[in-house]
Amino acid sequence: MGQGTSAYDQSELAEFQDLTYFTKREVLHVHKRFAELSPEKVKQHGRNPTLTKEEILLLPELAANPFKERILEVFSDAGDGNMNFEQFLDMMSQLSSKAPLETKIDFAFKIYDFNEDGQICENDLQKVILFLVQPAVTGATLTSDERNQVIKNKSVRVSNKKEETVLTEREINDIVRNVINEMDMDDDGSISYLDFKHGMSKLNGFEESFKVTL
Repeated sequence: MGQGTSAYDQSELAEFQDLTYFTKREVLHVHKRFAELSPEKVKQHGRNPTLTKEEILLLPELAANPFKERILEVFSDAGDGNMNFEQFLDMMSQLSSKAPLETKIDFAFKIYDFNEDGQICENDLQKVILFLVQPAVTGATLTSDERNQVIKNKSVRVSNKKEETVLTEREINDIVRNVINEMDMDDDGSISYLDFKHGMSKLNGFEESFKVTL
């Protein structure tokens, strides 16, 4: 991006505006934030380089989200969290306050569906609990290595500065059963997209958990 020069011309900005929930000005602001994550790479490779997951995780607005790595994986074409600007723009558009509730429900379902079988099963929910509930219980945040352990083994011990604590297998299973009993409308033992959509539509503040403002 040259100083005082737009990274994209008006026709390109108009296309981005049509494909996202952003105005042209907002698209340029998102590109500015994207470029700030790796200025040297943008300088070397132009306006649309591919940034690594580690570079994108430098974005402060994602720091507090327990699903930040999973979000990047869902929105990246290769599923590895690496993104070019167009993928980054799509992610930020769907995370924006302008995105409708149904859009947020759609990508939240993909985030929770770890095995990508179109259902949120017990194993998926166990992972969600370890990502979301356990850090809240222990006061700790899962590290990148701990997140990988969860995805592979659904089990991890989370450490904090004062003590090491962990949800028991029974506690996790109790939470899983309660969630499935509450949301599984057709009693098949898992949560379909329609089950999830119905449940999240009634949950006050759900969209706040999937909102990022740059």
